[in-house]
Amino acid sequence: MKKLQYIVGMGASFVLIGCMGSSPSVSPAKMHTVKLENGKSYSVPVGAVYTKAPVTPQAVQFYKVMGVSTCKNGDITWEDPSIANKINKIMRSGTKQEGIELYVKAAKNSEIGCASPLN
Repeated sequence: MKKLQYIVGMGASFVLIGCMGSSPSVSPAKMHTVKLENGKSYSVPVGAVYTKAPVTPQAVQFYKVMGVSTCKNGDITWEDPSIANKINKIMRSGTKQEGIELYVKAAKNSEIGCASPLN
């Protein structure tokens, strides 16, 4: 019986951890479609700063590590304009740790993300 309780407890822990690790979402009402030079369209938050081409696999991995679990090859990344400004400032005069903390916080607050092609 103790083994069963242990197994059920571990399973519940994994479910909770999985739910906590999922990417935050942005309201569909606050999204718009952008078309890039590659001919593909992406849905990004209104006003977001976004990459003009699909990002590298290294960028996808970076976003995943920072907390945006939905990133995959072929995606573009986007940032809230205020976060983009803070990132630029840190890149000029901050530390690597400050940058990482900003990205992690931004991912939790749905201020950065990835967008997959719509077509």
